[in-house]
Parts: sequence; C-alpha cells; structure tokens
Amino acid sequence: MKIRNLIAMLLVGCMVLALAACAAPGGGAATTAAGGPGYKTDLRLASQNAVIEGNAYRVVYERDIQEAAAGAAAHGLNVSYASFVSDWDPAKESQQLEQAINEKYDIILVNPVAPTGLDPIIEKALDAGIIYINCDCEYTGAAANRILNVATDQYYLGYKTATYIGERLGSGKKVVMMNALAGNAANEQRAQGFQDGIDETGLVVVGYYNHGWNSALTQELTVEILSSGIQFDGFLVSQGASNVMDAYNALNADYPQALGFGDDGRFIVDMLTLNAEKEVLPYIVVSNPPGVGGSALNFGLNQHMGYELKDDVYTVPATNSIFLPSKVWFTYENQKDYLYFLDENDPRYVGPNETISYWLTIDEVRSGFFK
Repeated sequence: MKIRNLIAMLLVGCMVLALAACAAPGGGAATTAAGGPGYKTDLRLASQNAVIEGNAYRVVYERDIQEAAAGAAAHGLNVSYASFVSDWDPAKESQQLEQAINEKYDIILVNPVAPTGLDPIIEKALDAGIIYINCDCEYTGAAANRILNVATDQYYLGYKTATYIGERLGSGKKVVMMNALAGNAANEQRAQGFQDGIDETGLVVVGYYNHGWNSALTQELTVEILSSGIQFDGFLVSQGASNVMDAYNALNADYPQALGFGDDGRFIVDMLTLNAEKEVLPYIVVSNPPGVGGSALNFGLNQHMGYELKDDVYTVPATNSIFLPSKVWFTYENQKDYLYFLDENDPRYVGPNETISYWLTIDEVRSGFFK
C-alpha cells in the first residue's frame, strides 16, 4: 500500500502474499501487462476536480494522484498529469471535460460537482476510447454502469462516528449534527450513516447544519450554536472537528461530552495532547483518505494494461461502484497505538493542515480487484 504519512496499515493476508510473490521492480510478473488494443506506455492523465485551492482535502487528493502517477514508472508507464478545476460550476466542468476528450487524454479521473448530469460527456469519452473513472464522490447517472466509481465508504464514516458517540452518551442524549454539502454524493451517503447511527443509539438531534467543507464556516456556525443557548450533550460533525474546537477555545466554552469526527493533523494532535493523562474529551478520529484518487488511477492503469475486474467486485453493482473501507479510526480507548502522530520526525506524522491519507498501489489493486 502506498501511504502518505501512514505506513502501518494491515492488508488482507492474501493480498500481501500475492504482492510479495509477483512484485519485481522494473520487470517480472508484476509489471508484465496483458496489453490490448491501443496499449501504449506514454499516457496522458486529466484530473477533473470541483475545487482545490482552499480545500485541504482536495489539495492532498491531487498531490496523491500525482505521486501515484509517478509510481507507474515502475511498471514501464510514463503518465503525464494535467489538472482541471471547475470551481463547483457544472457548465465549466462539462467544458473542461469536453476539452480533455478533444485533446485525446488517455485517462480522465473525475471528482464530480454533482452525482448526475454528465452522461453525454461520459458517452463521448468512452466512444473516443478514453478510460473514464469517477472517484471520491459517486456518480449515479444513467451512464454510471458504463464507467467505474471508486470512492471511500462514506456511509461508514458517519455510522461509525454516530454509533460511537451514541454509545458514549447514551440513549436520549441531545446532539447537534453538522453535515457537509447538501446534494453532494459523498455527503449524502455519510449523512445517511450519521442518521442511522443516531437512530440506532437513540440520540436526539436538536439542530442540523451544513458547513460545506469550509473551515471558516464550520467555526462560524459553531460559535453561533454555542452563543444561541441551545442545550446539547454531544457534537457530531462531518469532518472539521478541529474547527469546532477552535470555536470552543475562542469562546472559552466548556467542551461537549463527546465530539467527532476529524481526521486532520491538528485535531489529532489536540486530542492526543488533551487526553494524554486522562480522558478529558471523548472523541473519534476516522480516516477519509484523499488518496482515494490515487487508488482510482491505479484501477484505470490496470484496465489500460488489459486486466479485467473480478465478477463480484462491486459494492453497488447498479452503479459499478467500489467503496474502499476506511483503514484508520481511533478514540481514547486505543489512542496509545497512534501516539506516533505526535512525532514530527515520524514518517507517519500528519501535518496540521493535512489529513490521514493512503492509496492502493497498482499491484494491490490488481491482486485485490482484478482477475
């Protein structure tokens, strides 16, 4: 597994054995591709993203794609990279994708503005022989079953957080719920996980909000909530927990009885430090790796090399969706296993403005998902 800031990951035993058996830097069975019509070693990659600047997650997402592209050199592939950013504008997104198709890119990775609306673009890309992969946010339009969706299991992130906090607080306890961006596929799946966990553990939501994955807005909304006089016990947030903490600290307010989730370096360090001697604030860290884009690229590279997906590989067959599980979560109960996040000299350290990230290599994708 290719990992940024995090190298102590467990893989399924058979994947490890397969990797050990076939990996051969620069040659050997692991780098011998089946090839096929149009197979070539020089590839042009276009990454289409809704936003990058000002979004820490998307910055790392693009950087991880670039590093994964560079890693393809070990398989005899020279992958050049170009970035297209639509600024959440569907019309601009379509225009940029048309441009990538007309300029004959070989692989297009799309982190879409919306879960539908790109069917004609997708059909045009496929007709041109382009490998088109949707990643991070699931695409559910009519053409979804003609492409591949590669995303993190967003439902799990919300469900894991809500059930943990619900179990800590107990049935009947009041919480505020701050989701991300209404209408976004990843948010909707995560929000459903939150809601199912809330219902299962008997939590009572006294306020719903949306922060749009905007750090400043997350803190602003939290200040408004704390200043409003609303009575609640726990705080559920769809990432952005460090910004929630900023608001509490700015107001010198008493911390909630439980908070989650966050996955950036600042929140991790704050929680490990605050709870170093005893549990001061029950919390949960759950990884939502930006490296899912790097994993998605490696699905595409395996397709280019002529490998076929296994028959039962899809999490959601109707949309050709593969949801990759989150690999890291911790709370006060098991935080001793993650103290390396406090050491800036440790290669697994996560910077203050970065999130835990990792991706599957070409070989790992092949051994886990292809025939």
